[in-house]
Amino acid sequence: MQVSRTLDYAVRSLTFMGRRPVDMLNMKEISDSQHIPLNYLAKIMRRLVERGILKSMVGPEGGYVLRRQPSEITLKEVYEAIEGEFRIIDCMDKNKICIFHDQCPQLPVWDKIKVAMLHILESTSIYDMIKNTEQ
Repeated sequence: MQVSRTLDYAVRSLTFMGRRPVDMLNMKEISDSQHIPLNYLAKIMRRLVERGILKSMVGPEGGYVLRRQPSEITLKEVYEAIEGEFRIIDCMDKNKICIFHDQCPQLPVWDKIKVAMLHILESTSIYDMIKNTEQ
């Protein structure tokens, strides 16, 4: 399984911002420090604002700031803001019914993986990521 570039950039941006949680940071500063193309970052920031993770302000003193403390923002929340609902395999999508669902020998394994990964995403905050790099 692979993390998308968009999710990677979102987490990198949020951990950078989490080190300065009350500072209004402009997109250029985030882009330069995290080596993320500015246009790509703009799309990511828009999604994070829409999902209530960031607050944005326009104008010369504008930029982005975390809406909550880094310890209150989970990786699951970031994942869902960027990727949508968490699922391991398409057949686990609630809107798609697989004809093999009731007899699928794979489903228990995918379900265990999903539960384990969701636990990690739900129990890991942006603060945890920052703290792990400061040791």
